[in-house]
Amino acid sequence: MKPINIGLLGVGTVGGGTATVLKRNAEEISRRAGREIRLFMAADRDLERARSIVGPEVSLVDDANTVVTHPDVDVVVELIGGDTIAKQLVLKAIENGKHVVTANKKLLAIHGNEIFARAQEKGVMVAFEAAVAGGIPIIKALREGLAANHIQWIARHHQWHLQLHPDRDA
Repeated sequence: MKPINIGLLGVGTVGGGTATVLKRNAEEISRRAGREIRLFMAADRDLERARSIVGPEVSLVDDANTVVTHPDVDVVVELIGGDTIAKQLVLKAIENGKHVVTANKKLLAIHGNEIFARAQEKGVMVAFEAAVAGGIPIIKALREGLAANHIQWIARHHQWHLQLHPDRDA
């Protein structure tokens, strides 16, 4: 069975840690997934530093567009941050039929609706719970328990607040 090839965007602190975990735990991750999961390609501006982290077996490029358009990359892991270039790359990955994993809170807060709508249209997944670690306890509840409600807004300021639509949630 063909391995699942991961394309990593950014080999900084989080990206480097992700690469290390994928390499160190490759056997266990593959066993649990029922299929080999491998870091196939990575993009970073500092190729020398990135090479020391990802190792010689990973294809390394300085243009992230190469990763999001590469035909052998199955899943793109976006770890560059921000909401401009990251948005362009995530949408391009989705356009190219790739699943996306991101830890980018700003990207999802500003462009999440567009990204999730496009992913649904293209039949790919966007995984993100690492991006909202403080909100993990409520994500499942919102997705499953309040699915029939119309949520107007969610905010966090010292504690979580949830306002439901008054006409629909009686």
